[in-house]
Amino acid sequence: MALIENLEHDGWEAFLRTSFRFALEVLKEDRFRPAGSSVDDLKSWLTAGGIARVRFHLAEQMKMRRFSRDRMAAVINCLEKLVDENRGALLHLMADGIVPGSAAECLAACGFSETEFHELLDRMTRGERPFEEWMREHGHTDEEIAHIFREIDKWLARSGILPRSFSPPNAN
Repeated sequence: MALIENLEHDGWEAFLRTSFRFALEVLKEDRFRPAGSSVDDLKSWLTAGGIARVRFHLAEQMKMRRFSRDRMAAVINCLEKLVDENRGALLHLMADGIVPGSAAECLAACGFSETEFHELLDRMTRGERPFEEWMREHGHTDEEIAHIFREIDKWLARSGILPRSFSPPNAN
């Protein structure tokens, strides 16, 4: 049964939550593994266009099947909550190139607006260290912060953003 058919029945919200989370898990582990038509719908939409494509297909199918305005709004609201709750998994899938994401979607997944992101960049170009400040404010030690930055540097090198010959600096 296609995803949209399951969203017409009672218990649709739990079904959507389970299907969405399972789709992310399958994409992470073995994206070509069949997982049932509802999960396969989500997987294909996510890999073909990210969250924007999921929103688009759900909206189109809900119109075709004549969902009430209230149900349509509830489904989209549920999807937005799922995106927020599964931000980390989505970012990993975007970083691995499995789920495409626009710059705006990546920023939204990180919890930033474009304006907030540009403000952070401006602070960084002035020599401020907003991420370190935030980590310290939340109880992270200098050793933890250095470890986090080394892991980020390694990921940037693996992703081709930094040259592969890049060697992360030692902890201060």
